[in-house]
Parts: sequence; C-alpha cells; structure tokens
Amino acid sequence: MAPLFGMLGRFTVVFYTVFTLGAFTALYSILFRLDWPPLSRELSSPPFLGGGDSSDISDPISGSEFPFLSRLCNEAEWTEGLWLQCHNGAGPAGLSMRGGLNNLRNRLQTCVRLAISAGAGVIMPSFATRDDGDLLSYDGEECPANLFDTERFERALSVACPQLKIRSCNDTKGLDTTIDAKFRKYLDPSYFNETFRAAIDDTIARSGVTRPEINEKKPLLILYGDPFLAWNYTTSAETNEKKDLFKTLRYNKQLSELGEQIFDSLKQKSSGPIVAVHLRGEADWPGGVFGDFNVQLDQYTEALLDLRNNKLHPNGTAIVNDCYVSCGNPDAIQQFRERVEPLGYVVHSKTSVLGDNKEVREKIEDLRFDERAVTEYESLVSADYFIGLITSSLSDVVAYARTVYEEGDYFEDHIHPGTSRGGFIERVFPGGPLVIGNERTKLMVLTGPDVMDCFP
Repeated sequence: MAPLFGMLGRFTVVFYTVFTLGAFTALYSILFRLDWPPLSRELSSPPFLGGGDSSDISDPISGSEFPFLSRLCNEAEWTEGLWLQCHNGAGPAGLSMRGGLNNLRNRLQTCVRLAISAGAGVIMPSFATRDDGDLLSYDGEECPANLFDTERFERALSVACPQLKIRSCNDTKGLDTTIDAKFRKYLDPSYFNETFRAAIDDTIARSGVTRPEINEKKPLLILYGDPFLAWNYTTSAETNEKKDLFKTLRYNKQLSELGEQIFDSLKQKSSGPIVAVHLRGEADWPGGVFGDFNVQLDQYTEALLDLRNNKLHPNGTAIVNDCYVSCGNPDAIQQFRERVEPLGYVVHSKTSVLGDNKEVREKIEDLRFDERAVTEYESLVSADYFIGLITSSLSDVVAYARTVYEEGDYFEDHIHPGTSRGGFIERVFPGGPLVIGNERTKLMVLTGPDVMDCFP
C-alpha cells in the first residue's frame, strides 16, 4: 500500500471512492518502501504468527518496548477457546488475504488488533500470491513467512501480549465449530473502542451460542472479512498502541538483508547525505486525485531545490548532492533524472547502484514482485531525507516508519493540521498540491484519499 498505502516498484490496492453526484470505483496501485540509519536497521516492517521463544539472543525483545500494547492486552477481557481468522475472500477456500504488500500488512496488523478487542486468539491467514505478469491475477497461496519475519512477530507478541494465543498459517485443527461474521466491505465504517467486540458478541448470539459456553474444550472459530482499514486508531485514541503494533511487524529477514545491501551500495556511491524520493509513474498509476506524474515532478523538483538551497556548508556549497529515486517505471526515472540533475543532484536508482554488484542484482531479479518491494524499503527508510506522496501506501508506511519513535504522531502533527475531512476517506488540503512535513520526512499532499486513521 503504498495511493495511501502498503511498497516496491509498484504495489496495488483497490480503493472505492464516493462522490456526491454518484459512486464509482477507482482501482489504484500502491507501492511500499525511512528515519535515519539507526532506525532502519532496527525497524524493517510487517509480519506475524504465534507462540515462540522470546529470548533469541540474536534479537532480544523486551516487554518495555511495547508498553501501550501490553496495557491494552492486560485490560482486555479474554475468552478461552474463542478464535478469530481474518480473510478477504481470496484463495481456493475463500479464506486467504490478497493485495499488495502494504495492503497485506494492514490486514495482518488490523486482524491482531481486532482479536485483542474480541478477546480471542488469532489464526494467521494464508496470502493469495499474485501473478507477476498480471498483478490483479492471483495464482496460488502461501503463508506470511515468505514476506514477513513471522518468527520474530511471534516472539514480540508473546512478550507484549502473552494473553493473545496465536496459531500458525490456517491451523484450524480441533476447531470444528465455525461461524461467519458479517463481511465488512471497503465502504463500511471502521470499528473503534468496543464496537468490534459488540459485533462479535452479536455474531456469537445469532449462532445460538453465548460467550460463557465457549471454552478450551468447546472452542468457537469466527471467520471475519475484510480487516482492511477495519480499525480506527484515531477515533479510539490509540496513537501509541498503533506504534507498538507497528514495531512488532517486520519484513522477511532475508529480503531485508538484500535491502540493506542495496542501501550499502547506495552509500558507497554517494558523497554525503542522501535524499530519497518515492515517485509514482507506473502505467497503472491512476493520477487524478492520487497525483498526476507531472504534478509530482513539479512538486518534487521544487522541494529538492529548496532542500539543496537551505542545507549549505559554511562556504556556501550544497550539503545534499545525492538523490535516490524509487519507481517501477524506468522511463519515469529517466524523466525525473532529466529534471533533477540540472539542480546539481546525482540521481541514483536501484538499477544504477547495483550496476557492478551482479550477485545481489541477480538475487533481486529472481524475486517475485512483492518480494522485490521489500528490498526497496530499506533505502527509503534509511536515507537522511525523504519525499513521498500521501496517496501512496508505500510513501505513508515509509513516513510512518521514519517517525515512529518520535513523540506524537507525524501525520497529526505535520500533515493534517489545517485540513478537513470530505466524503468517506477524503481529506481536503487547502492550497494543495504542495510538499509538507518535518525537516527530514515530507509528503506531497493534495485533496484526495487519506487512510492514516486506520493505517498502517
């Protein structure tokens, strides 16, 4: 994701936007791919599973890392034997999740938050895998471990929320009683505070069962779809809880290591601080309210010129000379290079920094589309400066990751002030498009979709 959410050269997500004169469906793609270097090495983002040893000496986890999540779990009312399995109707059995990397990430994290609210254990889903030749076609299934560090996620949750029982990918052994919760469509309101628990209680009651009847020997499995954007952290006043959940989720370790090698190559080819730019210029990018390619070029050029003119050595020369651009369209990267290099920047891309590193380049070429996205993320999170696009899920996740350890909420403090809500998920940015944010992390904003109340 990440359109507002989600990562890589192109990530896809389906958004349905409502307008006053009627309703129409807008299909848009998403990308996924930053704080300064210490944060990135610590943060890599999204995964999950259950059980496990929390004392892995290679990556120790302390309960003090997740104080708000721990408090949330301590205050929840748990029902032994109640299980929640989230999906969005994908896969042969209709119990898988599908979507781009950011899309999947949100579904995973949201499912855990919903399970805590319901006082239920959670069953990890399978992912419907995409056909690299047609990203809207799903040709198989896999468990989350191919994209996410599920082992670490398991350990993190066992420390932060020991009450939450977790079963691995589609493990429903012994759960013979199953009921379907009402399927939540994208346009339906998101849950907050006690509303999801109330919905689950209603679901249980309609099946002729009550919570007191559920126990370890008489378990009940609830199938719930769709968790995408299904929990509103803003309405629930859970800024810090959302941060803690985000910190538990990381990408597949091997893919993240490839991303680190890309960033190491980028640093070797750079003369100093790096500004990373996430550009949406792929053929499937919808433009319009999501940000036309040429509008991005204009806004990014202005922001890069401003950065170069305001970060100076004592002798008046520019401090920032290197720009890394992430985009799934080589032609768009070339157009960006032609606009930015006259400003004095050296423009790098994944292809250029790996030009003489055949081993890493071939490993990345062998990856599937969503796996390659993970390798892009590291450079965007690790760069000294970042400029992205608020309607891209990748940009949103990167901006969130870069600022997750700071006080407050980046979006509430630096992006949303002075704005108002329009219909559905629309946010009105007076004077947009323009580039705003804090000193190191900025986003191009324009009136259109904004899902950060429920994302990542």
